[in-house]
Amino acid sequence: MKSNQKFSNRGHVLASVGAAVGVANLVLFPARVHNYGGLAFVMVFMLCTVIYGIPLMIAETALGKSGQKDAVAAFEKIGGKKWGKVGWFGIITTWFILSFYIVVAGWALYYLYLYLFDFDFIYTGSPGQLFGQFVTDESQVMLFSGIAMAVTIFVVGKQIKAGIEWVSQRFVPLLILLVVLIIVALPFVDGVTLNYTNIHMDFSKMFTLDAHGKMGFVEAMGQAFFSLSLGATGMVTYGAHLNRKADVVSNSKLIVHADTFVALLGVLLIIPLFGMNEVLSASPPLVFINLVDAFNHFDPVFARLIGIAFFLLFNLAILTSSISMMEPGVSFLKNRFGGTRAKYAAIIGTSIFLLSLPALYSIDPTNSKLVTNFLGYGDGTGAETSMGYFNFVLDFFGTFCLILGSLLLTLFIGKTWGKERFINELKFGNSSLSTQFTGRLFFVIRWIVPLTMVILILGEVLKLAVKMSWV
Repeated sequence: MKSNQKFSNRGHVLASVGAAVGVANLVLFPARVHNYGGLAFVMVFMLCTVIYGIPLMIAETALGKSGQKDAVAAFEKIGGKKWGKVGWFGIITTWFILSFYIVVAGWALYYLYLYLFDFDFIYTGSPGQLFGQFVTDESQVMLFSGIAMAVTIFVVGKQIKAGIEWVSQRFVPLLILLVVLIIVALPFVDGVTLNYTNIHMDFSKMFTLDAHGKMGFVEAMGQAFFSLSLGATGMVTYGAHLNRKADVVSNSKLIVHADTFVALLGVLLIIPLFGMNEVLSASPPLVFINLVDAFNHFDPVFARLIGIAFFLLFNLAILTSSISMMEPGVSFLKNRFGGTRAKYAAIIGTSIFLLSLPALYSIDPTNSKLVTNFLGYGDGTGAETSMGYFNFVLDFFGTFCLILGSLLLTLFIGKTWGKERFINELKFGNSSLSTQFTGRLFFVIRWIVPLTMVILILGEVLKLAVKMSWV
């Protein structure tokens, strides 16, 4: 593979951090911290990132670095064509995840546009009514989602260094800087009282089932997994773009710790803006309704500046995640059939945009129940609750398939790659790794991670059972 198809070490770390940092960090994590025990949730989350987040990151990156091509080739090189299907499974999973992610990208881009060019409209209107009107206007959502997809296609279509690495090296530090600046600025802005006592500690909520069949402890385990963008093929593919001599262990630790740091910044940014007794929605309304309403309490000048800064960083987070979801498919097709990256990025991007249309149309309750209440995932009573197909893709591909992908990876490493070859791959980039460390690492990947994935699957089944009124 040519040098312009390889990440620098710094480029790999920042690209992987960009892939991991997204909606899960800036929406799901703060909401879950608030709803499931505050600092108690944070403590379990951080413990899980160390126990199995880092090992899984090491495993996926090492597999990609070993193959040096793409996710499918990485599995096939070691396990033959039957294991290559796991790579295909991951690529298809990323396509479906991107199909709903790009819809949210369109929403985020529209709100950035409003704060930049039509601030009076967003400042004087009702945030809930504005959000409902926009997301049910399919032509407008298609326009902004199409722009977001076009930008993703453009970045991924360029060579690795000129595209993904260039964007990651500039946008990821900017994203982190914007979060810090907003956190620092908020206490000095008049018009709203921040409540930092919201970040409390309550272990009782960690082991109690709520009305939706969710338990704080299991949600923290899932958050540690999902926030790292594990389980598909993004990290495997990014690992394939690494030089063979790169230190996978050191890179993986940096990626996980940086992602955790951004998630904690998200908590400091989001939670103080809301009341102590309020249950935060772990869904788009938290950003596009609740957060906008909080910004509207500021003086107009500050409201506009804070809104621009937040939605700029939100768009950056979505973009760096989106390119990581498109890259596995582009990398695979480029390696198998030759041609240019730009061609395959355009083909895949256009196909995923078409694939996103059912999710886009499922939001308007006046549309067909085939999409608004797909498999019972939406009741069709409003813009926030009718998202049947959208929620199905989010739950099935964005949750279950990611868990299954990681479970298959651990089985592959434990039974097919084997301890000796796996450890030799790690030592290729860091010959000083101790036998004690590598032994513990393999044990976690072989036994602890699969057990964790089974617990997460059971948790998802329980939530589905409550949703479908089976229990």
